[in-house]
Amino acid sequence: MECQYPNLLKPVKAGKFILKNRLQSSNSMPHFSMGPEEYPADPIIAHFMGRSRGAAFVTLCGVDDNLDNGFIPDSMDFSHFPDFDMYNPKCQNYMTELVDAMHAQNTLVSGSLFSANKKFRYINENGEHEFINACINKQFKMQMADGPDAIIDDSLDKEIIRKIIKSYGQRTALYKKLGFDAVTIHMSYRAQLPSQFLSPICNKRTDEYGGDLEGRARFALEMLEEVRKAAGSDMLIEIQFSAKEPKGGYDIDEGIEFLRMAEKYLDIVQVRSAGGDENHPIPFELRKTPFLNLAARIKAEGFDFLVSNVGGYFDPALSDAAIREGKVDLVAMARAWISNPDYTELISSGRADDLVPCLRCNKCHGRGKDDVFVTTCSVNPLFGFEKVSPYMERPTGQKKKIAIIGGGPGGMRSAIYLADRGHNVTIYEASEELGGAIRHSDYVPFKWTLKDYKDYLIAQVNKRKNITVKLSTLLRAGDKEIHGKYDVIIAAIGAEPVIPNIPGAVGSNVTIATHALMHSEEIGKNAVIIGGGEVGVETGMFLAQSGRNVTVLEMRDILAADSTWIHYRDMMKEEWEKIGTFHSVVNATAKEITADHVTYTDKDGTDHEIPSDSVILSVGMRAKTDDALAFYDDAPAFYMIGDCKRPGTIQTTNRNAYGVCMNI
Repeated sequence: MECQYPNLLKPVKAGKFILKNRLQSSNSMPHFSMGPEEYPADPIIAHFMGRSRGAAFVTLCGVDDNLDNGFIPDSMDFSHFPDFDMYNPKCQNYMTELVDAMHAQNTLVSGSLFSANKKFRYINENGEHEFINACINKQFKMQMADGPDAIIDDSLDKEIIRKIIKSYGQRTALYKKLGFDAVTIHMSYRAQLPSQFLSPICNKRTDEYGGDLEGRARFALEMLEEVRKAAGSDMLIEIQFSAKEPKGGYDIDEGIEFLRMAEKYLDIVQVRSAGGDENHPIPFELRKTPFLNLAARIKAEGFDFLVSNVGGYFDPALSDAAIREGKVDLVAMARAWISNPDYTELISSGRADDLVPCLRCNKCHGRGKDDVFVTTCSVNPLFGFEKVSPYMERPTGQKKKIAIIGGGPGGMRSAIYLADRGHNVTIYEASEELGGAIRHSDYVPFKWTLKDYKDYLIAQVNKRKNITVKLSTLLRAGDKEIHGKYDVIIAAIGAEPVIPNIPGAVGSNVTIATHALMHSEEIGKNAVIIGGGEVGVETGMFLAQSGRNVTVLEMRDILAADSTWIHYRDMMKEEWEKIGTFHSVVNATAKEITADHVTYTDKDGTDHEIPSDSVILSVGMRAKTDDALAFYDDAPAFYMIGDCKRPGTIQTTNRNAYGVCMNI
């Protein structure tokens, strides 16, 4: 069979090493699968063994120098990289075994070098471990993602700087001792010390570590020299590097000038964006690989290191073309490995159409504002379930004849699971096409990842010979079409919109969010959306982008409170703030709908009127539980999947479908 992606799958030299293909696994992992263990627990091991089967170069984790972080505030992401005390011999044993196992799969393993800790571990001349507190004043602080920029000024003592630089080399030596092949140094988005020193936004020093580029680069270059001494010639050095910064920072020309200074130390440069949020593109970013142009600019300079790029890589055809055209040497992915642990196996065996599209929802970073942190992926229910899945999957046993009522995402996902387990499945869908609650994605440009996922499910259903689809078939409990004809019936009939109990809510000028998205031509020039959760805001954005004057009313104190809190919501907010005709009122309770206005009450109890000729309701969903339960007597076995049990998300529906189907 001819290889579809010969450039992406072709080996390449890096230093003294051979990378088996051009696929990197950038530093990410199941954030919250670790318990109190000080060593890699089974879920972490299972996850990285899966990645190493396909990736040529895997960045693993970091040395924990911040040993006093005993809790995780709900608003932060300190568990982003579960670090380990690799100076502990017990942890060393586990880590060495993991690295050796990944080597057995012909994968190079890199250890992360971070500085986003409260403390740095420095080993002095007597072999004693000192913990240096670099946060010595209120101005100097470690930045997380796109928070306020840190200020590096003269109050950071040179002796502390020297020890921190030494500590990078000491951690590199430890990685080398444990069998790692490389180190990956974070130098992006002004989030770590090397990039903070380099940035004119952060660096306000007046000595040799500040001022012009030569001064601002001094910390990073001295650190890289220390790392290279420890690494020697038989260990790779990679940096994750923001090619340019926002206004006030260095531009790409100065970024390239720094790379010329650092070139002799480097084997791989992973090009990243200016900001931490944008480096994790979400569907509002319509470009699939938005930072490829930055990597291509650096690659064109002819440096003596491999150029990698991260940010949205998923489509193997685009990645293969980028390598073929000489824009990059490697592509680095994170979410693609989470959604598809078998990514390389699929693309190398001619099955790229079986790749499950990533939604770019960023739920792998965490969920809503007040949610407990838990490891999840919207489209891969096994992510975070690595440890429990063996207990969930029962042997198939006798093949069964199964009816699924509902052809939405839950119904289709269940049909695919059941068909792959050998059962014969019939999907009954009341409408004229599959897709259910996510059919609106066909109409909204920034819902392109959801559309890809819907189309993927439909294609997967259609390619399985043991799945039959019956469209335009509205079934009721007891219908002769199903009653007594199947071994198992699964109800996947979804939920229905909640209609608020306010005057005028059932009127000719009132509709629901999904209908407004699919039939926007029916919406008037002035629209009011009641309900400012993620769905309501997205509906308002879509309508406002077409020139309508839109106002979103939300009872809570912020919009889109149910959105993914890390990376996603801030970028979503940036997008709605760009739309001049998008307006919102928080702490607002809708009171009445009339033919030409909506009345709402603000937090002080004062009533206000907003002119409107169309009103869209987006105040939640109600499970169609009773309708689903009515099918119970139609077969010997009965199950409910997804929103008809409890309104949820693609992620909750997929886990529900997996759990049910693995027991049938």
